[in-house]
Amino acid sequence: MGADLPGQVPAGLSPALAELERAGSAVSAPGLAREYRELLERSPRALYRDGGPRHLTASAIVIDAPGDHVALVWHRKGRFWVQPGGHLEHGETDLEHAARREVAEEIGLDELETVGPGPAVLHRHRLDAAFGACAEHWDVQYLFRATAPAAELPLIVSEESDEVCWAPWPLQGTGPARSTSALPEGTVADLAGTLEALAPYLACWSVDSGPC
Repeated sequence: MGADLPGQVPAGLSPALAELERAGSAVSAPGLAREYRELLERSPRALYRDGGPRHLTASAIVIDAPGDHVALVWHRKGRFWVQPGGHLEHGETDLEHAARREVAEEIGLDELETVGPGPAVLHRHRLDAAFGACAEHWDVQYLFRATAPAAELPLIVSEESDEVCWAPWPLQGTGPARSTSALPEGTVADLAGTLEALAPYLACWSVDSGPC
């Protein structure tokens, strides 16, 4: 499929819409997936940065193989630690593909298992003036698991991220709850809540325990 030019309505929204159909098991409110689909059906260009001040993005919570660490990048514009992710490129209509591309570009990991049947979190957040014309991101977040422990998987600093790190995310007791107390200072405020919601999701969809 040829790439869409800036300003054009993207051809073939079906991959993105199909992925949002699978977001019913996401830890966010069930009705949110419907609102995301309605936004795209009403304004197809909202798949891209130039589709208006309110548009979709794709990101990923990346954990190591044991699930004890989460990968973070230092966001230059926002000045905070956050999961890797960003805008879709023109021509992209597959949200998971976009999230995987962002992870590969920002931290250098590309062999990742998707945990769960689709997006793990749908998260809307408003942006301040530092983000220019972007006023609100409707982020589609996946949970990806790496193939080895964090100690064996050094993250790669890129042009998009001045700093990267594996932050500890250990079990509390026998779980499934996990502690977010070791997240680095300056972590974006809502990430701790996202991780707290994802801890039982991870346990539910782990290879060992089978699906929820």
